Amino acid sequence: MLAACSSSTSASTGGGSSAPSSATGGGASASGGSSGGVDSAALTTAQAVPNFSQFAGQYGGKVDISSLKGKKVMIVPGVSALAACTEIAQAASALAKASGMVPTIFANNGTTAEHNAAIENAIHQGYAAVMMGCAYDPTTNAPAIAQAIKAGLKFSFYGLTPAQEEAIKVNYVNVDPYALDAKLSVDQAVQHANGKPFTALSVTSNATAATALMRDAMNAELAKVCPQCKVNEVNVEVPKWTTDISGAVSSALLQHPDTSVLFPYYAGMLTYVLQGMQSAHKSTGVTAYLNFGGGTPFIKLQTQQPGSSIIQGQLGGYPPWTGYLMFLQLARSLTGMPALGTANNQVYGPNRLVTPSNAGEVLQTGGNGTDWVNGFRGLLGLPDLSGSALTAAATLNGSMTETP
Repeated sequence: MLAACSSSTSASTGGGSSAPSSATGGGASASGGSSGGVDSAALTTAQAVPNFSQFAGQYGGKVDISSLKGKKVMIVPGVSALAACTEIAQAASALAKASGMVPTIFANNGTTAEHNAAIENAIHQGYAAVMMGCAYDPTTNAPAIAQAIKAGLKFSFYGLTPAQEEAIKVNYVNVDPYALDAKLSVDQAVQHANGKPFTALSVTSNATAATALMRDAMNAELAKVCPQCKVNEVNVEVPKWTTDISGAVSSALLQHPDTSVLFPYYAGMLTYVLQGMQSAHKSTGVTAYLNFGGGTPFIKLQTQQPGSSIIQGQLGGYPPWTGYLMFLQLARSLTGMPALGTANNQVYGPNRLVTPSNAGEVLQTGGNGTDWVNGFRGLLGLPDLSGSALTAAATLNGSMTETP
């Protein structure tokens, strides 16, 4: 955490302990009941259905895809068992096929050996390109990636940190705006508290690359808009979420009974966080923000009690949009165009803020509208879709929607 909001982070992987942090920096103090430092306009925008035009400026001009016809592309989800990873791959595959390419999705369990096998298959089976990403660290496959590049294959990635991007020497990358999401979650919590200082509990997974990016942004924003707020933290790594989060949250809430705000860093934690709250008899009076990643099962929690009272904000990208953007980067690479993005050559799509008031609409529709489908198709010179074909493309044939 930043010096203005300093803490010592718990090193626990089981999550039984917590370490305090206190925002002591300057800025717009919330101690007087004012939340004037909060970016209310950004919160309002984040809750609305995004428009492709808001992001089109990042996405460059038209790409001539005539040379892509018949070329094979290997698509490798980071972990096929994670729904979002598979959905990203399916969307990328659909747009690749529409562009005349021959896509293959390489199902895997997330091991380095499997990722290496996919890359090696691409090298030896006449593929022109590879798309990879989602819950994935490419540095574990750096030698295989280098071999493929030497063989002439092109790559596009989703979800890399700048350090990972630099390590593998591939800059056709799209990401999620982790820092912006963390900032918005703090602003939402402070706004809901009417600017009054609160004690919060962060539930982190420190081995996950995005955690540090979100933590830094969160503490910078707390120092600015609520310097009197206090944050305690428990760390539970991904393999132990199912077994350790509930106990870690319960223990921390009992140790710090004045806690009124939760910052679970990832939506996948939510089921176990709610269990921990129930065990600590804290199912009322505590609200949760951030919950990065979203996804249908977790958004559904916001449409029914107790989730609708507790989970006030979830932030996460839309897998189909992410898959389209990953393919757009690949098309630019294959046709010799520069990578999109200005900061570390990274570019992103919208992360919608899902609240109890819009969760039902997001669940029923997918939450990101449909105009982005034709926006991407237009950049690739493909004809617009309409009617049921447009809806199917935007929702992966309805798999992104569910009745609350």
